[in-house]
Amino acid sequence: MTNWWLVLVVVPLVQSAHVAKLNMVQSEGNYSQQTTFWFNQTTEHVLVFPTSDSIYPYRIKAWSTNAKIKTPVLVVVRQEREVLSWQIPFVVDSSNKQDVVHFHNTSRTLCHNHMPEITKTNTHSRLMMKDLSQNFIVALSTSSAINIDITIVVEEEKNFYLTEAQEYSVSVSPSEPKYYYYKFFNDTKSTSAIIEIVSDDDICLTVSIQDSYCPVFDLDRDIKYEGKYQTINRKGGMSIRKREYPDGFFLVFVAKADNYQCSQENSVLPRETKSTIITSSNRTSTIRFTINKGINGKDYGIASLATVGAIGVFYIFAIIMVFAFTRWGTISNFVKTRIKDEHDSSLFFDDEIVPEPVISEEDRKELLKKERLTVNLLAKAPTKDRRRAYNYLWHILSIAIFYSIPVVQLVITYQRVVNRTGDQDMCYYNFLCANPAFGLSDFNHIFSNVGYVFMGILFLGAVLHRHAKIPSNCTGVPVHYGVYYAMGIALTIEGLLSACYHICPSQSNYQFDTSFMYVMAVLCMIKLYQNRHPDVNATAYATFTVLGMAIFLAMVGILNGSLTVWIVFVVIYSLLCAYISFKIYFISFVFVGFKQLKKSFRSSEDKVEAIAPVKKSRFILLIVANLANYAMLITGLCLYNSGVTDFGTFLLGVLMGNSVLHAIFYTGMKLVHGERICFEAIVYGLLGIVAWAGAGVFFLDNATLWTVTPAESRQWNQECILMNFYDKHDVWHLVSAPALYLTFMYLLCLDDDLVETKREEITVF
Repeated sequence: MTNWWLVLVVVPLVQSAHVAKLNMVQSEGNYSQQTTFWFNQTTEHVLVFPTSDSIYPYRIKAWSTNAKIKTPVLVVVRQEREVLSWQIPFVVDSSNKQDVVHFHNTSRTLCHNHMPEITKTNTHSRLMMKDLSQNFIVALSTSSAINIDITIVVEEEKNFYLTEAQEYSVSVSPSEPKYYYYKFFNDTKSTSAIIEIVSDDDICLTVSIQDSYCPVFDLDRDIKYEGKYQTINRKGGMSIRKREYPDGFFLVFVAKADNYQCSQENSVLPRETKSTIITSSNRTSTIRFTINKGINGKDYGIASLATVGAIGVFYIFAIIMVFAFTRWGTISNFVKTRIKDEHDSSLFFDDEIVPEPVISEEDRKELLKKERLTVNLLAKAPTKDRRRAYNYLWHILSIAIFYSIPVVQLVITYQRVVNRTGDQDMCYYNFLCANPAFGLSDFNHIFSNVGYVFMGILFLGAVLHRHAKIPSNCTGVPVHYGVYYAMGIALTIEGLLSACYHICPSQSNYQFDTSFMYVMAVLCMIKLYQNRHPDVNATAYATFTVLGMAIFLAMVGILNGSLTVWIVFVVIYSLLCAYISFKIYFISFVFVGFKQLKKSFRSSEDKVEAIAPVKKSRFILLIVANLANYAMLITGLCLYNSGVTDFGTFLLGVLMGNSVLHAIFYTGMKLVHGERICFEAIVYGLLGIVAWAGAGVFFLDNATLWTVTPAESRQWNQECILMNFYDKHDVWHLVSAPALYLTFMYLLCLDDDLVETKREEITVF
């Protein structure tokens, strides 16, 4: 107890002795005048600046040549409503905790004492405002035992109030952040603003939008506590709505101690690159920025109505084409003379079970021996085939429902997190053309997907109309509309999922945008194969199982695109290609085919002739198809290694490439076998090619790149090109939707020339 009393008595005496030695020197500060002090721990300098009526805030610059980290100079600025303090050398945290980054040059902007009154001003004439007095005191102290120097200068921040369409140039560093103020005035019709930021160096910066009240968080360690923020290096952009900041906002720039936040090392899915993180005290970046007027509610309405109107016009022409081709086209005579069977009166499949012949093993052997096959040999079970076709429809509806629900839940959660935290590094938007609305950060990229939904519905209507006019019959290529309905549903769901993906595009949800693209590509191939092989076509169970594996591989490849994953994929894909090739060559009777080949090889004296392919044309085409697939694999590997593509996009390219090759092969084989391409298919095909060519131009010119960091992705950002509302990716959405519809209609009409041809006369290829 005695020791405690001793401490309580001695410590205050020691503190009193220490304080008694401190000499406080007070002097009057002069604006725009450089002042240097030499002092140590025995002296504290206090500068009292005279009252100023300037409408501009003041910026304090302070630097020292010999201050040490252990004994820094403390700068304390006392204003009427707040206190601002920092130290020299200015220490900044880096990504590597072992590195200490410090700066001897510092500068900070003081928040204006009358900022609340300034923000309520509704005109540009700030010079007429009264009673904007500012006064503050600057105190300088240190714990250094030896003399150290400190130089200080206080100047007005003349460019503090920003105006539209004017380019500003500013230099910032971790120890010299800067911020400015922008006000939406009532004398302008603009309801939003777009900030464009450009830098000529790779220094990583944080840009923040903060509400117009003090204090301003302008240091790297606290800038994320308020408002919206994003990391940039070469390029950046932010879209700000007036309703979010009715009294204006602060635009804050802070440089980081190193480039970790903007480099691949900080990526959610980092690539295998050499470390580029270099810690340096020279972290001054010169940036240029401009605030441009954004669009208002009227512009939103015009763009939205114009989009819906364009879709409506396309609907009118598409419907006219469908009815005109039905009445006067290739199938018109058939439609006029066709009398429906009572059994075919229902458009959709009923549960009536009709006994049908079963293909025996002897029949399979006979089919394998035939060099030329006709459709009637592979269309002996129409009821079973129709059930198979409708299985695609029911499967895709079930998958769409169960797949879409968690997707919608997840992306809406992402959007809420973005809105609450202000972290604009979560989502990969084109920030130079991201028009927010209804709580969504990028409404235009979501709304532009409406074309897929409308085109899917339009195609479903076209299939339904055709189904009513031409139900299943005993002539022509077996149609089995179930797969066509599935294609229409897939196109509609693709629009919904693409819209969900664009709510918050990121490295973790890219598969939301591509999953039903995989489905559409595979369904196109399935439909083309089903036309000539209805009895041996793949079931919906097998097809969607393989698609599920493909989506799983895409997920693994996106999460870990290492060489091991690529090797595993190449092996699996090669085995799958071999198996599908055998299925196609042996007409799905693989085991019977190999047994027959083995028996022929053993019993024949000429071994070469025994293993020679019976269906030579089919064998050659399969060899060409496999070579094309291996060429795509090699190309994908090269593009991935060079950083041009990613695993998910590569897999989608492989599937779409196979779909295009199959369509070209099917069209070419029709011509080789003396069949003709009807007028309807030619029209839809040519229009589809034109639409795809136009869409491809916009697709290849990326405005974002989700495989890199958010800061690197912003270097690809581009301004709007259509109605000041849509960018190039939006135009891709709007043009590729009718392109897909025209492609599907081409496949629907491709065999119209055979609608009255007996199946015994239609060749299988």
